Amino acid sequence: MTSGAEPLRRVPWSARESRRPWPSATHALLLGTGAVLALGILVTVLNMPDLPYHPARDLELRATYDAYLETGVPLVKQNGTGTWYGGAVPGAGLTKAAGDDDPGSYLIASWMSHLTGSASPYPGLRWVMALLCALPMLILPVTVARVFGRARAGVAMLALPALTWLVNGTVLTGTEYGLADQVSPTRVYALYGLPASLMFLSLVLVAYAVVRRPGVRAALAWTAVLVVLAVCGNLLRSLSGVGIALAVGVVWWVAWRGRLRWAVAVGAALLGAGLSWWLPGVVMDRINESRDRVVIAEASRLPDAHGTWHPLYLGLSYPQPITGAPSPFGVQWSDEFGWQKAREIDPDVVIASAEYDAIMKDLFLDEVKGDPLAAVRLYLTKAFFVVKHFAAVLVVVLFAVVMVWRRRGSPRRRMLQASAAAVPILLLGLIPTVLVMPMLYYFSELAAGLGLLLALALGGLVWTISTMPSVVRVDERTMARDRLVRAEPGPHARLSVVVPTRNGEDVLTDCLETLATRLTDEDELVVVENGSTDGTTALLESVAAAWSHAVPLRVLHSEPGLGHALRTGVLASRGRRVLLTADDLPFGFTDLDAFDALPSDAVVAVGSKAHPASRVDRVWRRELQSRVFRWLRSALLHSTVGDSQGTIWVDGPWARSFAAVSREGGLMWTVELVLAAEQQGIDVWEVPVTLEQSHDAVASRFRLRDARIAVVEIVSLAVRKDDYSGQQWMSAGQVLADVGQGAS
Repeated sequence: MTSGAEPLRRVPWSARESRRPWPSATHALLLGTGAVLALGILVTVLNMPDLPYHPARDLELRATYDAYLETGVPLVKQNGTGTWYGGAVPGAGLTKAAGDDDPGSYLIASWMSHLTGSASPYPGLRWVMALLCALPMLILPVTVARVFGRARAGVAMLALPALTWLVNGTVLTGTEYGLADQVSPTRVYALYGLPASLMFLSLVLVAYAVVRRPGVRAALAWTAVLVVLAVCGNLLRSLSGVGIALAVGVVWWVAWRGRLRWAVAVGAALLGAGLSWWLPGVVMDRINESRDRVVIAEASRLPDAHGTWHPLYLGLSYPQPITGAPSPFGVQWSDEFGWQKAREIDPDVVIASAEYDAIMKDLFLDEVKGDPLAAVRLYLTKAFFVVKHFAAVLVVVLFAVVMVWRRRGSPRRRMLQASAAAVPILLLGLIPTVLVMPMLYYFSELAAGLGLLLALALGGLVWTISTMPSVVRVDERTMARDRLVRAEPGPHARLSVVVPTRNGEDVLTDCLETLATRLTDEDELVVVENGSTDGTTALLESVAAAWSHAVPLRVLHSEPGLGHALRTGVLASRGRRVLLTADDLPFGFTDLDAFDALPSDAVVAVGSKAHPASRVDRVWRRELQSRVFRWLRSALLHSTVGDSQGTIWVDGPWARSFAAVSREGGLMWTVELVLAAEQQGIDVWEVPVTLEQSHDAVASRFRLRDARIAVVEIVSLAVRKDDYSGQQWMSAGQVLADVGQGAS
């Protein structure tokens, strides 16, 4: 583009790089964050020791696994082996296995034998457990970032394992797998850990779906995925998939745009729940067909249903298993106690059979009807115990909700939609903990639901902090006031050209002479020397003494650092416009020609090497440096400006206002300037430039040490990226007034 053509307005980075096969820098950062989290969780779980089941279930699992290795038929065992209750019939041969238990984990252990080749069922279970714990972490940062509209909320998920450890004693979010306490001495094993992690994965998927606002077709696809996960959940642990299926309603509530929104959502939730209840039976029918061909005939009489009333009856033993104190109903927390009570009524009853469950139902109802007030007190006490157990998690979540709700313009709607799926799972999670026993093994649903809420709470707190109204601290108010008072700008100039220089003895004379041919007596030229170790200072004194050009020349000094030099020059400037350039004039006057063609209301413009129309031929090393630096700014600062380190053309009062409160003292000063403009909603223009051939021939002054410093300073800017949001700078006097009001 020639200097007479109209410069292009700022082009979004995604549009400039539309041919790139990889995602945007910010999206890549979030995906990278998820990959780091997932890998860390995967390695953590794989390095955990085997977590054996409860002794009776451990025997059943090993017997089932051994039989599968021999026969290839799932859920069978040698008659008389396995758990010591139920499952034995006269004769020798194979019988049904896991008859009174949730079969999912037994099936997984058996099928994983093809991959592990192990004689033990636990390596396969550990691999599946690790994958289920890691998978939701892959998309959790992207999901949380979309909920709050800030990439830093997603990056904050790196702190989620540490936060989970603080509030729940484990780095695994969404599951109690591996935990133990005095009440639950056997570490929570895969039978409970797998459904919890599956529910947490499902919740993250629902949150990801709703923040992307799916259409009807996408909602149908998500429904199919969630129903499959719900079926797996119900096979892993009774009823654990129902909450997943109900989350289908949340997806449809977001996707449906019609008047019958609630009706469609409720209908979809009920349909999903019905399918999740029916399809596991279909799966078990197919499994039964395979095992009925190999088990002995008497095995058909064995129970194959999960009992309901046995755990409810034993739940009346509270608080005996928790505190050791006897239950007001005289019930003991022991399977043998329940079996004995049933056999007192029918000595021939088969444990876990339908007849057994009917007896336990009568025993339970008789106890509750005998003293209903004691039963109510018992269940309320259990509920309070559960709340106390998760108190730290609830405090963090509630605090985050209050903080997000108080912020104006908060993403409350998206946060509600993302967390809505956790509600049915949390309500269902109260059933086993309150009606049975508040032990670690029964916290699957609560761990999953609260895990999602904890992740959203962490993202919400980071979002709240990052969007707090920008305030200048007391010491910075004083600093800004002192800087502006010391500046004492004199009569206005049309354009102030600020030239920072350090050891620029070889190029400075030509630079000043060239600028003098372009500038007039309405402009000013401000040269700021900063820490030179060659003859630059003496040269400037000589040039200033002999200066005879129309444009006024002022020579200033600052402490070493490009940012210090630019700040000194800008604060001393008087121009309605300020041009920040380099002492070797890298673009000649191609940048200034393009700046002059900009509209009069343009506040900040950059002579950009990243502009599509720029003519920049550089060696590969410089190009690589620029691209890496550009990627970091895009990922960490969310900047859409392609080049923040070209020449800068900026409104004078605004520039002096920024200089008064700027913090950077080195190479990142112009990055901070562009960032401040973007945060204030100012349109940053990028104009095309032509890089002088002589400039690329000069060895780069950028060293490896500078690269390390640049990364640190960009991270520092990212931490306080929103300091400038909400500020409006009209003039230096306006800043002084704001500073005075703040100090008072």
